[in-house]
Amino acid sequence: MLLAAHWTGNVDPVAFTIGDIEIAWYGIIITCAMLTGLIVAILRGKKQGLVVDDFVEIFLIAIPLAIIGARIGYVMVRPEYFPSDFTWDDFVNVIAVWDGGLTIMTGVPFGILGGAIWCKIRKVNLLDLADVIVPVVLLSQGLGRWGNFCNQEIFGPEITDPALQWFPLAVYINRLGGFYQALFFYEMVLDIAFFAAMMIIQRHLKLRGSGLLMYAFSYGLIRFVMEFFRDDGDIYAVFNYTQVISIIVAIAALAILIALIVVKKKKGEKIWYGKGGIPDDEKVKFHPYHRPQKKAADK
Repeated sequence: MLLAAHWTGNVDPVAFTIGDIEIAWYGIIITCAMLTGLIVAILRGKKQGLVVDDFVEIFLIAIPLAIIGARIGYVMVRPEYFPSDFTWDDFVNVIAVWDGGLTIMTGVPFGILGGAIWCKIRKVNLLDLADVIVPVVLLSQGLGRWGNFCNQEIFGPEITDPALQWFPLAVYINRLGGFYQALFFYEMVLDIAFFAAMMIIQRHLKLRGSGLLMYAFSYGLIRFVMEFFRDDGDIYAVFNYTQVISIIVAIAALAILIALIVVKKKKGEKIWYGKGGIPDDEKVKFHPYHRPQKKAADK
């Protein structure tokens, strides 16, 4: 086996095998990214009355739906997954999320649907829950981009200047035999930067739905910008529907957020808290009545 010209091209996408089953780094990294998001969400929700059991329930409902939605969005625009003589092997290829191929644009709505189901069961306001959890999704997405690195996905135009052929500016793509912009890394940095900005803003801004709207604006803007640089032979190079949807979502989310702030301020409601952030007694509290109460010990 010939080695690539740079270490970024020598990463084996398969972490290990169990019998005939290959376990890809992509799946491991995505799983770790989701677990990291879960831990951060638990820490964020603790002061508002949410407990670990709540998040585990949400996780078990929302994550499978998000993965299904993300895979559907990926394969439905790729006719090569559906040949005329569709066989069992083709079906396995359609559902093979472990090999990569997830579309976040369709995954997030399905995940929110899972959260809505939990809120309906537990009698919790969906927007309040979204303000806690949805911003964390951006952190998980950023960390999950390392899975794309292992699969040699998400890269930009070729870099031919030897002086610029270094990581994290560039990655070596084996199948193309050259260095390309490390777009996966750029997006990871932007995801984490916008996540940090949302955490700072939410510390001071008390506005129901702000977390969901800021996420929609942030990721919509990031995807819109990143799509200008993609050069990995994806369908977007031919028909960039994702870019159009992304900027529409970003503009709509920002417009709604600004409108809500203006309306609240006209009503004289306090929505921005300065130094120290929102006091604990002013934060949204999730009612614990949906949880079974512990029985007092018999005397």
